[in-house]
Amino acid sequence: MANFSTFPRKKKNGKSVYYVQFKKSDGSYDTAKSSGCTSRYAAEAWAEDYLLKHGRTTLRDVLFIRFAENFFDWNGTWATNKKVQGKRISQSHCLTTAETLQRHILPVFQNYNIADIDKLKIRDFRNKLYQQGKSGSLINKCLYALKAILEAAEDQGLIQAVPRIEKAADKPKTKGILTIEEVRRLFYLPWASIPSYSHPVKERYIGYVGNLLACVTGLRLGELQGLLLTDLHLDSGYIVVRRSWDRKINRLNETTKNGRERNLLIPSYVISLVSELVERNPYKQPDSFLFYSKFPHQPIDAKTFINDFFAALDRIGINKDERKKRNITFHSHRHWFNSLLLNAKVPLHKVQSLTGHLSTEMSGHYYHIDDMQDVRQIQEELFNPKVN
Repeated sequence: MANFSTFPRKKKNGKSVYYVQFKKSDGSYDTAKSSGCTSRYAAEAWAEDYLLKHGRTTLRDVLFIRFAENFFDWNGTWATNKKVQGKRISQSHCLTTAETLQRHILPVFQNYNIADIDKLKIRDFRNKLYQQGKSGSLINKCLYALKAILEAAEDQGLIQAVPRIEKAADKPKTKGILTIEEVRRLFYLPWASIPSYSHPVKERYIGYVGNLLACVTGLRLGELQGLLLTDLHLDSGYIVVRRSWDRKINRLNETTKNGRERNLLIPSYVISLVSELVERNPYKQPDSFLFYSKFPHQPIDAKTFINDFFAALDRIGINKDERKKRNITFHSHRHWFNSLLLNAKVPLHKVQSLTGHLSTEMSGHYYHIDDMQDVRQIQEELFNPKVN
């Protein structure tokens, strides 16, 4: 595999002379040099001799760590290519992938020449991650990042082809969900029975409303934080989910995870709580965050919702050990809502429309508020404050 390219260039006398461009260690090319040769074969021989005389770097000297440096930068070539191609990519994704590179990939491959990374080395890397107890999801994220770097190396002629990469089996731990009775106790006993609930401290009230809203709508945590006052249509009993808050870079993304907005019904009991939260909002501008903080352009920290949720679980008898055993997290609200609707025989297309879990073949389905009265009835029956 050559680390230079040759091409002919015609002179004024009509004869062609071959020029040579040598590949540098970063994959780019030097300025073309005339070989003085009139045939490609002779030019290639000249180029090989030139490399020997000048001690130039060969392909096998391109270290992985040098080529991978800043590879996943938001403004780098890899991310720019995806943006130009119209592929969904976020700054947070770049940061996460760069962290994966730094923590898991570079410690293994940094001193390898990039041309020496083959299928067996990649398989050994994958298997060692597995032996270390890493999840299939994490292993595949590592393989994804490694493959992206090797594909770029192939594009630049540093390797002949990307080695075949065999993914790990991704068997995520089943997300635990609460029972209907546990959810009722969670929202009608623990927080509501706290003496200060009638005039609760700001953070406690925000934590309560946020968790309840996530439970009755399946909102992701970032979507919850990203709700603005302009997204609320309380008189009509619904909210519009348009954006999400990126906790990694502390910035509001202008789209949801799948790039589509959706309408979500909220039951009357929750509407009254959200309305009170709006009244308490110190900013009251259309672009103000519903779950506000002391900073006008930033929502309350995600830990408020998570910590309040865990504290409430503890008060109904689900302590830390039990919570971990059952794998109950804030995201369990979303799984609970999804399961609730499916168990109530709500059509799958409608459930996916509400949760934003649209597959390619289902992306054309969109449900208006008038189409969701069955969902509203389920919500009202379950989240009525009179339920004991």
